[in-house]
Amino acid sequence: MERSLGVLLSLGLLLLLGISGCSTKSPMTPQQQLAADIYAQLALGYMASGHLVLAEQRLNKAIELKPNGALTLKAAKQWRTLQSMQTLEAE
Repeated sequence: MERSLGVLLSLGLLLLLGISGCSTKSPMTPQQQLAADIYAQLALGYMASGHLVLAEQRLNKAIELKPNGALTLKAAKQWRTLQSMQTLEAE
């Protein structure tokens, strides 16, 4: 009885580890991290020059690649500020 309980617990643990292993996201490669930072920098540059359609496209790509990256967050904050200013100007 104890042995079968131990086997069941072991199988359950293995199953749980297998499932959780499948759900984890693979780490980003250095190239992907660099690409995300470049997209965020491009977004900031396009915002500064008034090319807002291009800025939004590049920001979305940066968010897709590295949503919590420092440059992505900086660009997203700048984007929200620009959107707020445009809303105020439209009123």
